[in-house]
Order: sequence, then structure tokens, then C-alpha cells
Amino acid sequence: MFEDIKPNWQLDYELYEKLLNERVFFTNTELKDRLLIIYKKIYLYTTLTNSITEVDSRSNIENFFNECKNNLIISYDLTNINYINASKQILRSAIESFFRFSLAISRYIEYKENKKNRIFSVTESLRELKSMQDTHKVGRLTRFVLDYYECTPVKSVYMNLYTLYSDFSSIVHVNTKDNFTPHKYLSDYILLDEDMIHVHLSHIEVVINSIIQVIFYFSFYLDDERVGIKKRDLMEFESTLGDEHCLDLIQSYFETTRVQG
Repeated sequence: MFEDIKPNWQLDYELYEKLLNERVFFTNTELKDRLLIIYKKIYLYTTLTNSITEVDSRSNIENFFNECKNNLIISYDLTNINYINASKQILRSAIESFFRFSLAISRYIEYKENKKNRIFSVTESLRELKSMQDTHKVGRLTRFVLDYYECTPVKSVYMNLYTLYSDFSSIVHVNTKDNFTPHKYLSDYILLDEDMIHVHLSHIEVVINSIIQVIFYFSFYLDDERVGIKKRDLMEFESTLGDEHCLDLIQSYFETTRVQG
């Protein structure tokens, strides 16, 4: 008789299974079109820009690229099931991976320029770039990235990423009431906070938009490495940027540089 009485954990687990069957995915709601746009941008990053991973096989360029890609996909997936704070934490990791990727690419670009100028020794700048891309002191990494790209047409893009990274850090290092996860039970995740989800979707777009724009910037330095990304390849992407003109600024920067050279 007593064996027929289910223990509390089993009853709770059955409720969990019921919840899984009732779980709502945002891709099945009115948010589908918005999520589809973001998905297409993540796909663009993983395909159009994938050739950049073939640059300098001795470095961690490919590893950082893939880590960033995986973080973007996981963050997107967590968003779809309303795990917003968890998605922010992973999105923060995507930004950090992209910062490391950026420095690895820049180190290779600087190394190439040194070779052209018949500088074959390891310079202090190359050492610093390697040190910063591998450092465990993330505060030093993020500040170095801002300084390193200060005089480039992607300065504001990196600032956008840095600002979001700082905001997401408060979610990782929970120390104020506003940053605690608002849900107490799994069933709470079925409830939709429209303001929160729309803000978070905007943040994901800022991150993926910034990443694609920066890789477009790097492609000009790597044209002879068959990493040519043409602005026409990004026409649909550019149409989603509104009044932002970063791609034009990047292209103009290199056109002006060539004329002056």
C-alpha cells in the first residue's frame, strides 16, 4: 500500500515533465519575426565570415571565433525559452571571446606588416597583444581593447560591446536586488515580461551587429588572404542598421588610406 504512494521528488519530476510539454518558445509567438532576423545575422557571422578562421593556423583565431559563435547560438536558444539572465551571461562570454579573437587577428595583421617592413623579430607590441588575448584579468583585456582600437573607424563599435559587457557583468556577479533572477519556480518561465524580452533582443542585435561590422573592418587587412568581404554581400544586413553608417565609415577609411598611400 505504502509503495503506491509516490515520493515528493517523483511528483515534482512529473510536474517538470508536464512543464516541458507546455513550454512556450518565443519563436512560436509574435516575436518570431524578430528572432528570425537575429538568427539570420548569427548565421551570416558563421558563414560569410568563416574564411577568417583559416588565417594563421598556429594561433587561437579559429578557437576564439568558434567560442564566440557557440556562445551566440546558446544565448539565442536560452532567450527562446525565456531564460533571459542566463542568456545575458552567455552573451557576455560571447563578447569576451570576440575581444580575444580581435586581438589575435590584430596580432597577425601587425606581424604581416612587420614582415613587409623586414622586421622579423618579435616586437613589444606583438608580445603585448599575445599577453592581452590570453590574460585571465578580464578588466585589463577590455580596457586594452578600447585603447587599441581608439583611432580606428570601429572605435564606437567596440565601445558598444564594452558597455554591454559591463552591464552584463552585474548579472554574473550578482550583488544588487535588481540583478537577481526574478523567477522563483520553473513554471514562472512561462510568464512573459515583454519589456524585458524586447530590451534583451535589442542587446543581442547590438552584439551580433557589432561583430559583423568589426569583421568587415578586418577583411580589408586580409584581402590577400582570401578573406574578402564586400559591402554588397552585407546589403540585407546593412538594411537592418537604420541610421548607422559604420560600414560606410569603414569602407571610406580604407579608400582614403589607399589614396594617401
